[in-house]
Amino acid sequence: MKEDVIERFGFGVMADRDEIPNIFSHSDKFLIIDLKNRKEIIFEEYRKNPHAEIVKTKYPMPTGMGETISDEEFQIYKDIAEIVKDCKYVTGNNLGFYPKMAMDKAGIFYVMQSVNELPRDHINSLIEERAYAGFRD
Repeated sequence: MKEDVIERFGFGVMADRDEIPNIFSHSDKFLIIDLKNRKEIIFEEYRKNPHAEIVKTKYPMPTGMGETISDEEFQIYKDIAEIVKDCKYVTGNNLGFYPKMAMDKAGIFYVMQSVNELPRDHINSLIEERAYAGFRD
């Protein structure tokens, strides 16, 4: 008998609209879900991003490779990665080079997607389409 596999996924979402923002670090909160066998949501919670306002105000655009940033900005991205470090995968729209570096250092696999639907609708559609299951079942 095949053993159940539980994997944790994270999604950046906007608190007031429960939608995915254009820039991941601008997320007011993170929707965290556990998927059993990549088919069934068995746990979910929201985690606050205490850095959202400062990032939106001081660092409104994603950073590109070769751009320099302050130590303060990089520390914020490392702090955001700490919030979701228990996730196997984190997904959302634009990440930027330095936030990606922070995710990589935390051992998180970030998947950039162009998501224009509500997070739960997006998650449910990927489950229904068997995309999370890798079309293997």
